[in-house]
Amino acid sequence: MQNLIVPTDYSFTAKKALDFAVQIARKAQVEIIVVHACEMIDSVFTDHQEQNQAITDKANVQLSLLKKNIEATERLVVNTRLYKGTVRDNIMQAAEEYHAAFIIMGSLGKTGLHEKLFGSKTAQIIGETTVPVIIIPPLYVWKVPEKILLAVNNFEENPDIISPVIKLAALFNASIHIAIFTDVDSAEAIDYLKNKRSITALEEKLKILNKNIIIKSVHLDGHQFQDTIDDYTQEQCIDMVAMVTRKRTFLESIFDRSSTKKMSYHTQIPLLVIPA
Repeated sequence: MQNLIVPTDYSFTAKKALDFAVQIARKAQVEIIVVHACEMIDSVFTDHQEQNQAITDKANVQLSLLKKNIEATERLVVNTRLYKGTVRDNIMQAAEEYHAAFIIMGSLGKTGLHEKLFGSKTAQIIGETTVPVIIIPPLYVWKVPEKILLAVNNFEENPDIISPVIKLAALFNASIHIAIFTDVDSAEAIDYLKNKRSITALEEKLKILNKNIIIKSVHLDGHQFQDTIDDYTQEQCIDMVAMVTRKRTFLESIFDRSSTKKMSYHTQIPLLVIPA
C-alpha cells in the first residue's frame, strides 16, 4: 500500500480523520502526509504580506506539532506539507505528488459556517479526484473494520476498480458484502431478475480472484437508496461502506444529485469513495 494523504484544518473532525489514518498506517506500515492549505489574503488596495506570513508561520507550527505528536506516540513516519491556495487544488496536487493510496478526510470541519464549507469541499473532492477517498464522520469512534459493504450499480467494470476495497479487507481480515439496489418505485420485474443474476455473477467472480476473503452478495430493494443502505448497515453491523463514483454529464449533475455525495454528508460510519 502507498502513502496516505490527510488534509487538515486542525478541527475536531480533521483529527478524527487523522486518527483513522494512523490505524491504517500502523497496520500497513506506510507513511502519512498531513496536508494543510493556506488561502492567502489578496487585495489590490492593501499589502497583506505581513498577515500572509503570519498565517503560514502559524500553520507551520501547527503542522510541526502534529508531526511530533504522532511520531512520538505512534512511532510512525509522518511528513507534512503546507500549500498556498485552495483546499481542493492542493489536496489533488498532494495526492498526485505523493502517489497516495487513499485521501482520508473528515466529513465536516469546524463549527458553524466553516463546518458546512469544509463538508462541501470534501464532497467536491470525491467528485473530482482519481484517488480513493475515505470519509470519516464527526462522531465516529475507531473500530477495526470487520465488515465492508460495497454498493455497486455497474457490472461491466474492471475488477481492478474495486481493488481499494480488497486491499482494506485483506489488511484487516474483513468480509465484503456486495450489494445492488433496486428502486421499487421505478423497477420492472426484469430489473429484479437482471440485478439478482448480475450481483451473483460478480460475487462468484470476486471469490475466484480473492480466495482468502469472505465475500457475499445481497440484493437490496426499497424506495430510497440511502435509507435502504442505512437499514442494511445497521442490521448487519457494517463497519464501512464503499461506493464507486463516476463523472456525470452537465444535465445529470442538474437533475440527479450524486448518491455518493449525499452519503458523504450524513454517513455515521466511514465511507470509501472509489473513482471509476
